[in-house]
Amino acid sequence: MVFQEERREPSQVTGQLYTAAGVAQQTVASIIPSALGGDSILESGKNLEQSGKLQVDEAKNKKALEATIDSGVGKAKSALGYITSDQTRQSEGNKESEKAQWDYTQATSDSIAAIPIPSKEGLQGKLESVQGMVMGDQEKQKEGNVKAEKAAWKDGV
Repeated sequence: MVFQEERREPSQVTGQLYTAAGVAQQTVASIIPSALGGDSILESGKNLEQSGKLQVDEAKNKKALEATIDSGVGKAKSALGYITSDQTRQSEGNKESEKAQWDYTQATSDSIAAIPIPSKEGLQGKLESVQGMVMGDQEKQKEGNVKAEKAAWKDGV
């Protein structure tokens, strides 16, 4: 009977654990003499570390692709809301696109807490939109959304 290895989704956490375990194994192997198998333990540790790094990269690439798709869906929903004058749909699309921008920044960064920085135009648009919502001025909100959306297209994702 042949068992197939179950293919799991790539995980940054699991990949980092494998990487750390591989480094630890190499450290231990460096003090074990070759005659007692130190070289094979060292090689095994290197393979485990490399496997972990590959899994982290695979998970990041998958998350970046998903975020790019989610951003496109959010932008389309926002555009549809704009065309149909449906402020709720436009706001939902903007939120989805913004969440995708955060996800993309996290996926493509080596930092644990990478934060997307909106452009000046994007920030002004978001502030105008919020001001319109607070004051009940739908036209101001719509103008802010348009400004923020234009900036988002220029900023990427």
